[in-house]
Amino acid sequence: MAPSFTSPPPRFSRLLGLAYALLLTLPLLQAEVLTDLNRIIQLQASRPGAEAAGPDISKMREQAIANNPQIFYANPGPWGKLRCTFIYLEAPQAMVDAFPIPNSKTSWCVPSSDLTAFVETLRTAEVPQEIVEQMTASGSMVSDALGLNYLFPPHPFLEAMSPRSRTVIYSKLAQYPNNEFYTDPVLIIGQSPQDWFRTSKMRPALIDKISKLTYSRGDTLAFSDVSLLLNDTTSESEARQAFKALTRTRALMVKVEVPPGSDILGVVNYWSLGLGLRRKDVEPLLQSVQDTNGLESLPLSHLLPPLARKLIYTYPSLDMSRHGTIPDCHWTCLNFFNYEPHEYLLDSRLATSAVLERFAPVEPPYTYGDILFFLSKDTGDAYHSCIYLADNLVYTKNGRNLLAPWLIMRREDVEKIYLYRGDGRIQGYRLKKQ
Repeated sequence: MAPSFTSPPPRFSRLLGLAYALLLTLPLLQAEVLTDLNRIIQLQASRPGAEAAGPDISKMREQAIANNPQIFYANPGPWGKLRCTFIYLEAPQAMVDAFPIPNSKTSWCVPSSDLTAFVETLRTAEVPQEIVEQMTASGSMVSDALGLNYLFPPHPFLEAMSPRSRTVIYSKLAQYPNNEFYTDPVLIIGQSPQDWFRTSKMRPALIDKISKLTYSRGDTLAFSDVSLLLNDTTSESEARQAFKALTRTRALMVKVEVPPGSDILGVVNYWSLGLGLRRKDVEPLLQSVQDTNGLESLPLSHLLPPLARKLIYTYPSLDMSRHGTIPDCHWTCLNFFNYEPHEYLLDSRLATSAVLERFAPVEPPYTYGDILFFLSKDTGDAYHSCIYLADNLVYTKNGRNLLAPWLIMRREDVEKIYLYRGDGRIQGYRLKKQ
């Protein structure tokens, strides 16, 4: 049975309307570059007897990589030797500049039907009774005709909250879609906020503020107090700069190393699925890299199908909204092997039909091109999907919105985003042989 599709709420969803009028630029990739080492290698290679120095240069390169925490190698396998480097993407400046800056006063939106339960959550989180009464008093709480109540927690109280209290309260707020910064918080995966924002343009004091206000969401750190952060910015330009940094996401730049004597045909066979898929393009490219002195690797993106190669590390553009919706993870996966995107796959009903007709369920171990569906254990709905590439690497788009680029990520990091509640599972699907 094929999964039916749902999509998670997009980050900063109410702010996306204006962005549809923008042409997006390519993101700035922030990567650790071994510049000094490359200069040394070039100088050594230009000297007499450079061939004799080869082994020492190789050791220097390996040592430099081993000492860089942003670089690691995938486990060995038929996919070849993959060198992975963490990079950080932020939304294009033009897009950020067009966004309205969020209100600097924090508000919590709670349906009237859940107000009593929410007040009980506040008590469970050990919120002082006087703060609860202050927020829920008739003169403080605002109610609208749609049955929604808006509570305004005082900022000194928010700053003083413990991480545990923040986790309890914000997990409850995430159940109500109108709380956009809580349903889709900024996620900091596998690092401290200081490391995550190290190459951003934010002042250290603002990064420290974020660190103080983070809370646990499964195995990741989450940040939702955007309004509170904006109170510490000193100008509109700094507020936009901080907002841009909050769109940051971590991806992997992957390179295929092709050392002399390595098994080119085995690597070609893996990336062509053993079916000859793009073999005429992949084989000559890998062979030329192996045969060229000083060119030890090429980006993995060159081995991907045309559409994925075009989209990787970019953000959705204006023309992608012409059908009334932005491509999501399911569109991305079902179009992976297509030369041009099939736009009918934006329709969840037709996407489900495509899975039934073109794919078959499979169990691990997975292989290149398999779709990994993240399914609800209760309903069976697929709320996320990604493409398995090799080892622990997947190709993914995390959300149906303009702020979600196409990325390569570690599978475990994607699971931290989508399986943190413990109510989901992964099911693989493989393209049927024609």
